[in-house]
Amino acid sequence: MSLQKIKQVFSKLDNCTMWSLQLLNAREVHGEFVYNAHDIMVTTQNAIMEFVKELELAYTKEKGRLSKYQTVCDYDGSAGGDRIYKIERSSELICESWEKLLHAMANSDMKGNALDFPANAYVLKGNILIDGIQQSVNLFTIINPFKVFKHTFTWDGDSFKVLPDKYLLLHRYVDVAMINDAVYLFNMNGEKLFNMERAYKSICRNRVEEIISSGIVSDESTFRQYATSGHNPRKFVAYDENRLRKIKDDASFKNRIAEKFGIIQTPDGIFDSSDNENVNRIVKFLCKKGMIDPVNDDPVEVGGARRWM
Repeated sequence: MSLQKIKQVFSKLDNCTMWSLQLLNAREVHGEFVYNAHDIMVTTQNAIMEFVKELELAYTKEKGRLSKYQTVCDYDGSAGGDRIYKIERSSELICESWEKLLHAMANSDMKGNALDFPANAYVLKGNILIDGIQQSVNLFTIINPFKVFKHTFTWDGDSFKVLPDKYLLLHRYVDVAMINDAVYLFNMNGEKLFNMERAYKSICRNRVEEIISSGIVSDESTFRQYATSGHNPRKFVAYDENRLRKIKDDASFKNRIAEKFGIIQTPDGIFDSSDNENVNRIVKFLCKKGMIDPVNDDPVEVGGARRWM
């Protein structure tokens, strides 16, 4: 879905007159990430629709929230503030969490007082007709929506009195949009919703073992230690298996890359993985964080690599 399509969805939010609201709790329990949902009923007539119209305006007006974004691109572990990141439902980054989240939303808990529900997010759920096709739209905001207004008073007809309770506060921004079978991250809060840190650490471990098995690095244990630590796990979201295959199968290519990116080789022609700096250079190259500047032919570190448009 292009940025224009995202704009089209937000410009038609008020076309749906049947929005529903759910509280969410996403958390880790005994090593497993779980979700719970609680339906919210708002009895004040048109209150949700009025909020949706304000949300639509906040995103679509001139210099609105969507104006800061330049493109929609596949999630690659980077965090560009001018990009909306797309992740397909089938992606190994979110597929397990996606199913758990949808199951919780479809089987919400209505028992107990909503004010006692430990919400750390909420979702607006609706369907929008675009070009004659129904689009399923879920808009997530990753925040506890309950608010206690301290030192705030309300008029009761005779005098001002302290507001005594928690209040449900909806915010005019969205962290994640789930549209049909893809999610769109407007910021990195979406990583929390899908527990993506755990996913890309798992991906990292698998890719590191793949690299070790290829035989291109000298010190397996040191490579494993450094490559799976710090910010490296996030980089492996953009791991390029073709680069590994090329290094493994083409000695002249491997030597050229080693020279260009300052990767030290052992006398046997294997990448030296005995120190952190060399491991970081190997990881950056394999994960598309290292490129050659076309002007001066020097190696440069980049946030990510995408096909030239």
